[in-house]
Amino acid sequence: MDKIAKKIINLPKRLLVEEPLNLYSGLRGMFHGSSKIAGLPPGSAVYTGTRKDTPFNIDLFTYNEKHLEERTNLSLEEAINMPKDGNFHWLNIEGLHHVDNVRSICEALGIHPLTMEDILSVGQRPQIDDTENYLFIALKMLQFDEEKNKTINEQVSFVLTDNLLITFQERKGDTFEAVRNRLRAGKGRIRKEGLDYLLYALVDTVVDHYFIVLEKFGDILEEIEERIMFSGQKKDFDLLYTLKRELIHIRRSVWPLREVISKLERDEIKLIRKQTRFYIRDVYDHTIQAIDSVETYRDFISSLGDLYQSVISNKLNQVMKTLTIFSVIFIPMTFIAGVYGINFENVPEFGWEYGYAYFWSLITGIAILTLAVFKFKKWI
Repeated sequence: MDKIAKKIINLPKRLLVEEPLNLYSGLRGMFHGSSKIAGLPPGSAVYTGTRKDTPFNIDLFTYNEKHLEERTNLSLEEAINMPKDGNFHWLNIEGLHHVDNVRSICEALGIHPLTMEDILSVGQRPQIDDTENYLFIALKMLQFDEEKNKTINEQVSFVLTDNLLITFQERKGDTFEAVRNRLRAGKGRIRKEGLDYLLYALVDTVVDHYFIVLEKFGDILEEIEERIMFSGQKKDFDLLYTLKRELIHIRRSVWPLREVISKLERDEIKLIRKQTRFYIRDVYDHTIQAIDSVETYRDFISSLGDLYQSVISNKLNQVMKTLTIFSVIFIPMTFIAGVYGINFENVPEFGWEYGYAYFWSLITGIAILTLAVFKFKKWI
């Protein structure tokens, strides 16, 4: 037991402290906010996220094939009392931590308290729920922070009714700007089709943005691979570990989305028309591609970790080879110097006039001969 304890004590600090701490941090992120709703009755309006600096904002797109009206910064009363005029309405809400406002909108628009709880519980996995009055979808929207080399993960919730699509976001800034521009331009199908097509377009742009995030990972990994081949510094290995953790978060967002999109395509959901399901099938294919990309990059990171270890081992071998060569050269020189350093009176060369020159010629000749043998054997 004492030997085992000593081995544990002598382990690197990274294995004893940093890696368990990082694992704890990842698990803490997975279950973050669970303590806020523990013990509360079902349907409690509790925001489980951490963002508290986003002002509450409501934007509205009202459109049909020939007309578009865009309004920003709607009041709560205007959002609740929207007219049912036969147009399509897209209501985008930002700032989930304003729980009272979110509750008022959900109650006014007939959204069930359990759905409202899912909207505010931002740490859960992607899901889909087809109720009698609306369709609810929650998924993860990813963006990449190039300065910190990490992903920004945000839950986006969709509530689709007959004449209204509501999106709930934690903060300002999303991946929907391309869809907004298509609505403004009035080209293509987006203003001719119904709200289910708009739902498809929004989900599609979220999934397509996964590829943008993954491309950033690919670029960074290629740069790391080049640096490892030429230098193999520890900071690159640490960066690989950080990227691996980020990919775990991405995988946790993308894998459950496959099930959500599959249900959206295959189940008989009354709010999703048959012609829209053909487009949703394309989103499903993109989701599978994103999952494959995540797995590929995870394997790539593992390979780069092995490459780093190989490069470091090769560098160590080169150092040991150099030290061994010097040792082999100096061993006979040390032996000769030891022989002539003994305290005996009758050493023949002690009384010789050229004894000192003979000594240096001998050890220099042996060193040159040793180097010549190494060169002949192609060891250097």
